[in-house]
Amino acid sequence: MIASKLFWLDVRGLHSKFYLYVALIGSIFPAFGIAYSIKNLDGPFTILHVTSFYALFGSILCVSFGMNLFTKDMGSGVNTLIFNSQTNRKKYVLSKFTGFLYIGLVFGITCSLMTLGMAYYLNSTVELSLYLKSILNYILFSVLYATFFLFISLFYRKVTVLFVIAVLSISFLPNLVSTLLEGNILPASVEKIVEKVPFYFFPILIGSHNLSGMEYLIVALSIVVVLLCSLFAISKQDY
Repeated sequence: MIASKLFWLDVRGLHSKFYLYVALIGSIFPAFGIAYSIKNLDGPFTILHVTSFYALFGSILCVSFGMNLFTKDMGSGVNTLIFNSQTNRKKYVLSKFTGFLYIGLVFGITCSLMTLGMAYYLNSTVELSLYLKSILNYILFSVLYATFFLFISLFYRKVTVLFVIAVLSISFLPNLVSTLLEGNILPASVEKIVEKVPFYFFPILIGSHNLSGMEYLIVALSIVVVLLCSLFAISKQDY
């Protein structure tokens, strides 16, 4: 099996259907609503609120499309045909990993172009770093979450449940954890650890793109660990 061919098959599959384009447009609508409020209703918002409302759907959808790259194979049984050797299994993981990166790139570029368009619409100035962070952060977000759930899928193969857990982990879990932290329910030492977990802080910061250098390092190291764990786990699986 050639990993690059599998990757390009996934890319062609993504662009051959309208779902991806609907998802991208749907992610932009809430952001445009905030921009309209700023321009016409004197809404107390900034361009960062615009990008945050893009993330309202964009963060969940980019992970969902990433997960679909391997869950569709689980549903059709294609992966069991491919997994006839340890080498092919590892190539499969790497091809999907590249696909996650590509989907993050698509959502990141869309966010960057949307920010550019909204800045022009609002006649405001936006720092170049925000455009670059938009692309980088969606790549990292997509890769982190999709690779993590790829790893989980090696042990638990109920596709619908995986998607539900993914959506809840992005939209609900960070808010729940924030409530616990604000209520001082957890010991201070535990709070410090939780605050450094990327599955807590990344969904919160993906809208404002206000990650620190340490948080970027934590995300990058987490991606490497999850990828290595996935490669190791899939090589030990029997199909």
